[in-house]
Amino acid sequence: MLGTGGTIAGVSTAHPAQAGYRAGVLDIAALVAAAPGIEQLASLQAEQIASIDSKDMGTAVWVQLASRIRDGLQQDDVAGCVVTHGSDTLEETAYFLHCVLPAGKPVVLTAAMRPATALSADGPRNLYDAVQVAASPQARGLGVVCVLHGRIHSACDVSKAQPTAVDAFSSGERGPLGFVGAQGVQITRQLPSQPPGQLPQTPWQPPRGSWPRVELVHSHAGADGAVVRALMQASQSGDPSQKLAGLVVLGTGSGTVHEQLQTALDEAETAGIRVFYASRVGALSGGDFDGLNAVKIRIRLMLELAAETGVGPR
Repeated sequence: MLGTGGTIAGVSTAHPAQAGYRAGVLDIAALVAAAPGIEQLASLQAEQIASIDSKDMGTAVWVQLASRIRDGLQQDDVAGCVVTHGSDTLEETAYFLHCVLPAGKPVVLTAAMRPATALSADGPRNLYDAVQVAASPQARGLGVVCVLHGRIHSACDVSKAQPTAVDAFSSGERGPLGFVGAQGVQITRQLPSQPPGQLPQTPWQPPRGSWPRVELVHSHAGADGAVVRALMQASQSGDPSQKLAGLVVLGTGSGTVHEQLQTALDEAETAGIRVFYASRVGALSGGDFDGLNAVKIRIRLMLELAAETGVGPR
């Protein structure tokens, strides 16, 4: 069990107890202690990786998580891994791990919408359910999953769809992979032998140097391409951290883009910057990134560019 902070580890002194809280205060051991009966599910080993609000998540913690999970799952007596996380970027961390880890033993991310000190805090139940899934043979081979509110979501499909509700996560039209509760773990949707989205399985190596910079750009009424040109100008400053490698465009509707923005994007492609299109409405079907939303396309593009340049996982 690896802790990274988030609302699930949040503490508030305000009234009501979910207002004005600070994320990432409690460690993973405290979260385990607050979930009655959880230690009867499995023999648990807890370790704190980070204590942050997940809005501040980044590649450094992702790499640390991936390395620690990989090492842990290689142990014969380890059945699976649970990661506690904030809800805001849960889908991004889950998808990154899904891409770089083999689809063998279960890797389960969970979160909470209410801090640990709130009345009817949802964290303890989510954590209990996550351990149930991680310990279940039925969850093997699914890739990374997220367990929240009794549902088991694929890292490819899950997204935070509501900012405040306890039942905040959705897998869209595909629906969850299954459910967990009093009846145990039930997988109701099967995946291929290699779940979609995973990179070809080769030994994973931590990145060397900076990750390729990939930014998100929105198309909207009046989008004139100024943001794209500003990013391109910064890319030419000589600062390696500003060098732009890719753009993911959140288009309107089915991925359409304002004509003035498209002109700037064409200029970016001519300059050697990779451009991919998504929709601000939701995930698009078909193409290289079938069913992925924009933030996951960004992660996938970062990984592919890193592999091409030898900077990151390959």
